[in-house]
Amino acid sequence: MNLPQDAYTLFYFNRVPVKARPGFWAAVLMLWSAMAWLAGKRRSERSLIQRIAVGSLSAFIGLSADLGHALAHTVSARRAGAPMDAVLLGADMPRTLYANNNVSPQTHRMRALGGPIFSRFGFLVSFFWRHFTAPGTLSRELADISTFAHGGLFLGSLTPLPVVDGGVILKWTLVEKGYSQAQADQIVRRTALSAGAVAVAGVILSLLRLWDR
Repeated sequence: MNLPQDAYTLFYFNRVPVKARPGFWAAVLMLWSAMAWLAGKRRSERSLIQRIAVGSLSAFIGLSADLGHALAHTVSARRAGAPMDAVLLGADMPRTLYANNNVSPQTHRMRALGGPIFSRFGFLVSFFWRHFTAPGTLSRELADISTFAHGGLFLGSLTPLPVVDGGVILKWTLVEKGYSQAQADQIVRRTALSAGAVAVAGVILSLLRLWDR
């Protein structure tokens, strides 16, 4: 486990240090700015102060969904008997770091389950929150953001990409079935390319339909 020299500890969760790099705060600022802009876009009558306030709440919800997903891995890793060593926050997605990766395929899979379980639970809670709010209210607006954030993280984490939970689960399931790690990595990469091609094709078709309207 190699930590960047500019990473420093923000706090501890489940006895695991949560460390941040300077780029993390730039990402927070960008998210907050985007949410403040979106708050004004959705309700143009809002004042600057109101846009900033709603943007702050929205950014907090988005960050909580993202960070909560990572922190949930500390729980599943500890239950698997192979605790995490650090959570690293940077300009990109949070990273879960382990000093000991010489563990069984079942342990690798269990480590990877914490985040998707948290995001699925967050999506369900957000969905019911949204269901019981009235259209046009601030509560509905925040519920929309929470539903999108948790739902997007849940679906994204289960995609068969090597760097996310779905790819980890697929890889170690294949290893458990008798494939070598190199073979499993190759299958995950091919699956990721196929999934990416399908996604790109879907986007292109959607854009063509919009163009024809």
